[in-house]
Amino acid sequence: MPAQSKIDQVKDVTDKLTAAKSAALIQYQGLTALDISDLRDKVRASGGRIEVIKNRLITLALKNLNIELPETLTGPTAIAFSNDDEISPLKEIDKVNKSKEVTSFKYGIFDQKLLSVDQLKTILSLPSKSTLIAQFVGGLANPLHRLLYTFRYNQTQLVLTLKALADKQAN
Repeated sequence: MPAQSKIDQVKDVTDKLTAAKSAALIQYQGLTALDISDLRDKVRASGGRIEVIKNRLITLALKNLNIELPETLTGPTAIAFSNDDEISPLKEIDKVNKSKEVTSFKYGIFDQKLLSVDQLKTILSLPSKSTLIAQFVGGLANPLHRLLYTFRYNQTQLVLTLKALADKQAN
């Protein structure tokens, strides 16, 4: 019979995975305590959080969500939860992964579906939400700026033509 504390931990992890917009299972072996602390701060600043959870509890929580892992989790595993922006916290982990070459993704969870490392890397190659919004707004504003320039250009040409006619008649 499992202990009530373990049951509560599994329920807590299940609730956090359900509430998160995306999540990733990461291996953090090889990072120093200072590196892990810095990584947690960066992820927290971008709207996520990292928690170290036992592999067995992660597996049980994923089973509660009807997500089956293709293999048993081994080694130290942490879960990075993304609550505000789906991609930004995971990009912070990817930056550390590229610079330190020690953290690595095991799996991703997006929209209650399990993603392989390759699928997760594809998602991480997308621009962030704020960048996409800026590109969208810029795309909407560009035709308006062109229209405004066209009106100003024609108006300026008319004023210059009238001024040239007035100068010609004055002479």
